Amino acid sequence: MPLSVKDLKERRAKAEQEWNLFKGLYDEAYDFAIPYRRGLTTNGKGEKRVNRVFDMTAISSAFRFAGKLQQDLCPPGEQWLKLEPGPLVTDKAERDKLAGELALVSEQVNALFMTGEWDLAFHEMGLDLAAGTGAMIIDDAPPLWQRKGKLAAFAAIPSEEVLLEPGLFGDVAGVYWKRKFPGRLIKAQWPKAQLSRDLERRIEEKPNDEITVCQDVVLDYGTGVRELSVYHAEGNDERPFYTRTYRASPWLTPRYFRVPGETWGRGPILLAMPAIKTLNKAQELTLKAAAITMLGIYTAVEDGVFNPATAVVAPGVFWKVRANGGPLGASVARLPEPRLDLSQIVLNELRMAVQGAMMDQSLPADGAAVRSATEILERVKRLASDHAGAFGRLVHEIVLPAGERALEIAYDAKIMSVNISIDQLLVKTRITSPIAVARYAQAAQTSVEWATIVREIAGPNMEDLVMNKVELLTDVGRGLGVPERQLLTVDQRRELMAKVQNLVAQAMATAQTAAQQQQGAGQPSGGAGLAGGGAAGG
Repeated sequence: MPLSVKDLKERRAKAEQEWNLFKGLYDEAYDFAIPYRRGLTTNGKGEKRVNRVFDMTAISSAFRFAGKLQQDLCPPGEQWLKLEPGPLVTDKAERDKLAGELALVSEQVNALFMTGEWDLAFHEMGLDLAAGTGAMIIDDAPPLWQRKGKLAAFAAIPSEEVLLEPGLFGDVAGVYWKRKFPGRLIKAQWPKAQLSRDLERRIEEKPNDEITVCQDVVLDYGTGVRELSVYHAEGNDERPFYTRTYRASPWLTPRYFRVPGETWGRGPILLAMPAIKTLNKAQELTLKAAAITMLGIYTAVEDGVFNPATAVVAPGVFWKVRANGGPLGASVARLPEPRLDLSQIVLNELRMAVQGAMMDQSLPADGAAVRSATEILERVKRLASDHAGAFGRLVHEIVLPAGERALEIAYDAKIMSVNISIDQLLVKTRITSPIAVARYAQAAQTSVEWATIVREIAGPNMEDLVMNKVELLTDVGRGLGVPERQLLTVDQRRELMAKVQNLVAQAMATAQTAAQQQQGAGQPSGGAGLAGGGAAGG
């Protein structure tokens, strides 16, 4: 049976209860590391968001984390997703034919991500992912955009503006999103929307007033419907005004790390939060000590008794005291400067700890201790290996869903005549991003070393009896992301071998003919010589 608005509200309330458990953790992440990614539900427009921040290390590292994540997974301007035949396609000729067709499909799908809007949305989602959970919606473009050739719309939504519902296998089975926009845009975005009388009246009377629209996308495990998206206006309990089904979820909700049993993720910012807060407080105390040292705190004589409860600890203030020395002392005296020793806290070490947790492998500051190139390289390699465990989850929750959603949009737009399903058996995906290529290059090193050993032991004349060099080079090329059009298929190799054999045969025939002609021309001269020699000898 179709879901009612009442059922969706009950499920939304359950999801909101779990978010309330994580809200405190994410609030600290937004306050100290990503203050500019807070939504308008918490902060208003134009508000200052860095009043509690005294050290910029976490903020700058968060931006570097998002940029590095984008460069490693989905580099801008490059094809980072490639479709190829799966392991069930065993016939070589059929496999090569399918690989060529899927290569063309891959180029068409990747074209949807070359608009620049995807790159911007991914970077914003990467900032949220640094806290633990990102959210991006990939929806059909509005009709006006589609007429201009733009098929998909990408938008990164702050994590605190969505609610997540847990699934059966640690996945996300529901995404609930509230947003406000003028009522006149409802028909523009959803021309087939069936509005209630009350909602139509509200839009007609005040078309520019904002209406809160709830978009609830839920996964149905029991039916053939993959994802069901229901749109309804808040305060309107009659029925949804628009409902549609998706074969692939329009939402990307990646989690960096996930504690078993929890729906929301925990990212590098939460892992580094103790160091971030300690560093921020240490920097705050350092700045206060410097201000007091520069401006000073002064005491002023007063006949009454000094009251510490009313004494303000701030630079440039005057404390009223009974005496500044005897007898009574000077009328105004300066208090000794505070000497706050922060050598034990070691700010640089705290900064390195924050940067290390957030994969900010930038060079040390100019004023820091000189570090050798070997030490920096080893530190980069260690940090990369520490975060390698999250790579599989990010691929599973970002790259693959984005590819499936792009295939659905391209098919609905009639760019593709066949609806391709990625099942990893007949059609599989190969990630061609830099980090995936680097991982494959490291794995392919075993095959290269084996080929070297075979050549050294068996020799160039016997190595073809041990290994298939053509298949080896083809597999390595595909793994490194070489375009399919640059790899020869089985039929092309057969044609090439036939041409080579014909050329060799023609060359041998030409050489044999030339030898015969030379031999035929040489016999008479040789015979005459012999005859002449015999006559001379006689």
